[in-house]
Amino acid sequence: MTHETFREMLPLYVIGALDGDELYHLERYIAENRELCRAEVAEYQAIADQLALAAPSAQPSPAVYDRILATIEEKKRPVEATAPAPVVAPTRVPVRVPAPAAVAAPVSTPVAERREPEGFNFGLLILRGIPWAVAAVLAIMLISANSQLRELTRLRQAMTEDYNKLLAKNDEQHGGITNLTARLDAQAKQFQGQIDKLRVQNVEQQESLNTLHAANAELSAEKIQLQRAADQMREQLEQQTPQTASLLKKVNEQTAALELLTDPAIRIAPLTDPKGEAKATAKIYWQSAKKTGLMVVSNLTPVVEGQGKCLEIWAICGSAPPVPAGIGWTDESGHGNLQVKLVKDIACIDKFAVTVENSGGVPAPEGSIILIGQ
Repeated sequence: MTHETFREMLPLYVIGALDGDELYHLERYIAENRELCRAEVAEYQAIADQLALAAPSAQPSPAVYDRILATIEEKKRPVEATAPAPVVAPTRVPVRVPAPAAVAAPVSTPVAERREPEGFNFGLLILRGIPWAVAAVLAIMLISANSQLRELTRLRQAMTEDYNKLLAKNDEQHGGITNLTARLDAQAKQFQGQIDKLRVQNVEQQESLNTLHAANAELSAEKIQLQRAADQMREQLEQQTPQTASLLKKVNEQTAALELLTDPAIRIAPLTDPKGEAKATAKIYWQSAKKTGLMVVSNLTPVVEGQGKCLEIWAICGSAPPVPAGIGWTDESGHGNLQVKLVKDIACIDKFAVTVENSGGVPAPEGSIILIGQ
């Protein structure tokens, strides 16, 4: 049993309304916690004693007394299981009327006297217990009100303590606010001085900014002129770029050809028309160690790039199939320089030959040989 359960059962205990296990457990708890429960038991017992003495005695009326006794007697009768017997109407019995002379004096019917029940009078106990029950109810209400009053007192004390704390904190905060206000005033004065200085600097900077705006306007005009000159130079450069690229390509080719021609290990193979009909001539400058070379052709029927045909060079070793050694084109006059480079190594090179093939070259000759030489 907890102490809260003890407090809930204590009002019923002091007015004698507990029995059985509840009474046993409560008395056992009180015995085990005598010091803890003594004050509360005494307080509730004093309240119950005062209420019992304050209740006035009452005497029930005879009608109430009779109804209670009838109810008790009715409960004492055994209940029969069979159905009730039917009610039979009373039969009228003829009455003989005597002669007038012989009429007797009227006999008064005796009134039944109320007898006090023998033994234990349960009804009287109930009637006498009504004031006690009312007192018990009032005791419970008083105890509940007392508990609520205690709780309200505790809450009021707690609220008072909280209010005092808040008041102390408010005073502390008020002092802090006063100090903070003083510091803010000092900072405001300091900031005002700084703002005045900044205003003076702002006026000076504004004047400098106006000067810069004027200079910027002049620079903008010059920038526009420079932009126009740059655009013109860009257009000229774009026009000269293809020419420059073509010249650069030619320079690179001529540089490579010059390096090749000045190599002492160079091999020169002249090529001519195998039928002897054309005046076209060509020379291949071959460097065996580097597996590269250059063919210079002239007076050849023009094979211009972009027209679907190309000149393809072949390297021949004995009776082995020719090996592709590069492709190229001539200019409009039938002159051109073609780079010679084998697509794969061969055992030897006895001859070089030239054919006209589809643009991009082929792995084996398809056209007729127009130039050949050793």
